[in-house]
Amino acid sequence: MKKFVILILLIALVLVSACSTAEKTSPPDAEVPSAAESQGKETIAVCLPALDNPLMLAIQDTFKNGFGTEYDVQVASADGSAVNQATQVENFTAMNVKLMVVMAVEASSLVPKLVAARQAGIVVMVIGGDPGDPESYDSVMMMNQFLSGYYEAYMAKEWVNKTFPDAPDGSIQTVIFESTLNTEATNRSDGMKMIAEPYMKNVNGEYIDSSGATVTDANKVANPAFSSKVKVVQTVQAEMFQAGQTAMQNVLATNPDVKLVLAYAGDGGMGASQAIVDEFAKGSNLSVIKDLNQIAVFGVGMIGAEGPAVLDSGSNKTVFRGTIRFGGDLVGRTNEIVAKMLKGDITKVIYDPLDIVTLVDGKLMAQPILDTEVFQVPTTPLEEVKLGPPPG
Repeated sequence: MKKFVILILLIALVLVSACSTAEKTSPPDAEVPSAAESQGKETIAVCLPALDNPLMLAIQDTFKNGFGTEYDVQVASADGSAVNQATQVENFTAMNVKLMVVMAVEASSLVPKLVAARQAGIVVMVIGGDPGDPESYDSVMMMNQFLSGYYEAYMAKEWVNKTFPDAPDGSIQTVIFESTLNTEATNRSDGMKMIAEPYMKNVNGEYIDSSGATVTDANKVANPAFSSKVKVVQTVQAEMFQAGQTAMQNVLATNPDVKLVLAYAGDGGMGASQAIVDEFAKGSNLSVIKDLNQIAVFGVGMIGAEGPAVLDSGSNKTVFRGTIRFGGDLVGRTNEIVAKMLKGDITKVIYDPLDIVTLVDGKLMAQPILDTEVFQVPTTPLEEVKLGPPPG
């Protein structure tokens, strides 16, 4: 009998303990609300192709810092996969977010997902390029990628003429660091290659006149960015710093007389510059580079370190001698435009302005490019660039 009583008491103690634990946690049928739900926040979703470079990280930070107090900001990285990004867009659509901001890995395949998001009542902003279907976005903020590369080619041509005024045709060995990750990247890379094209072309490779109208072979016009002195000896896939540095080391092993590098991105261009400076530091007996003043790297983008790198090229701490800045303070402009969109002020198409940024008489100077549709030789006055915290 005593054993039976003891057993009953033990069971009772277990039941009491279980009930006590349940009271300390949530009830079994209730869902624990997220922090955002408990604060009644709406969600801003940001879908980025990756989080592996300064621009992507700056975009992430500006959304979290600019809107994180009022909204639940969720940033998704597709890690370079269009399939991942499509799934992320679908998930955010199911969450019924207030605003979805997308920089596409591959735009055309994402269009149906973006259309579905808009049909669900979500405001969609696409940054970086036109997806090709106006029904897939409420607003698109983009630069002309082909022209950004085209103006880089022009900037490089001007440096060649100034540095090697008497060089014979085909004597300036040149390397192009391109990217073919997506259509936008390919367009920019094709623009860079215009340094070796005698006649003006558009992004589709068609001959055009100075107004942008397509013309026949008989009516083609001279390309202002073409340099007859340039000979492209290598075209290499390289985007970010480490890839640019490694690629340049390999280039110098096979083409030690290279004088000019056109890089897809400023980050990769700075990697190439570092490889060149490191090679020169080996000393005159070992280095294949004898004079840093006669070698240059150019790029596209000015998000953080590119501006100081161009400034340092004046003392040959770098040979990164110029870049194309798009959007001015691109990240800041994105913040301003999104703030307007959240208040219902939406513009369908927003073009990013372009600037040629180089060193002039020891000062970092920008030359604004007014036309974002067709290449024109810049004639606007130079403006000094004041460097500050990133993006500069």
